[in-house]
Amino acid sequence: MIDLHVHSTASDGFCSPLEIVDMALDIKLEALALTDHDAIAGVEELKKAAKGKNIEIINGAELSVYYPDTDMEVIALNMPDKNMKEFKKFQEEEFIRRKRVTDKRLSILQGWGYDISYEDVAFDEKGNERMQIRRPHFVDVLLKKGYIKTTGEAYKTIFAKGGGSYVENRPKDVKDVIRFIKDNGGVAILAHPVHTKKVDQEIFDLFVELKGYGLDGVEVFHSSHPKDLRQKYLEMIKELGMITAGGSDFHGGTAHPENKLGTGKNNNLNIPYMVLEEILNFRTKGISANYYSELEKYI
Repeated sequence: MIDLHVHSTASDGFCSPLEIVDMALDIKLEALALTDHDAIAGVEELKKAAKGKNIEIINGAELSVYYPDTDMEVIALNMPDKNMKEFKKFQEEEFIRRKRVTDKRLSILQGWGYDISYEDVAFDEKGNERMQIRRPHFVDVLLKKGYIKTTGEAYKTIFAKGGGSYVENRPKDVKDVIRFIKDNGGVAILAHPVHTKKVDQEIFDLFVELKGYGLDGVEVFHSSHPKDLRQKYLEMIKELGMITAGGSDFHGGTAHPENKLGTGKNNNLNIPYMVLEEILNFRTKGISANYYSELEKYI
């Protein structure tokens, strides 16, 4: 079992890379990718924590992208160590952009009369300063101060598009991000396509378009994808000759607590190592003859 979609304290997760490695070893994960939002800051710590342990670490990051009227992110996987400095530059630019978003979001909430300071969201419970501040940190503070009763309440109202504290967040264009990933040796995977809100022919057409930009695959396996949707996505990538990836989207803490490391939501994940093997080898060997039929067993 592997997990190629995990978040840490380097973005909006609530567990450190060291804690994540310990948890991964406890559940006997074979491989793990830390895919923090627009960040590789936790990867080095993750590798140090995993050194000499029985787990394979894959370089990764989940990059924000702009696509009109659609919630979309692209996961970069298996980036060569020699090119990680380019992803660090990307991270530094995104951290600046995220700081502007944070300041605006905080101003809006304070304008509503919410007793929330910059320090409330900028530091964790241990007093450590966060590398970046994102929505789950705001939601966590709102929850603990009693302004909301559930995390879902905040995501569906306060921070949703059209909500009172929604802040326009304009990242780089999707085609430019895909090109960046590929130019620097990474594998580009569309994250959780269900979040695009597109279905049937519309989502298929989107896959075709993104493949034209260089997208390698689609995240079929994700905690938020029910079995029937995974089956549809698998049929689509088979038709298009694309690969897949996937993971729990684990954050820890109060952020999406239903998504458990490795096993997803209500144990709906069991991603086999062959998924990673294909990611590592498809460029040099092509897609394996039994690839899609084997994936069927894990849908």
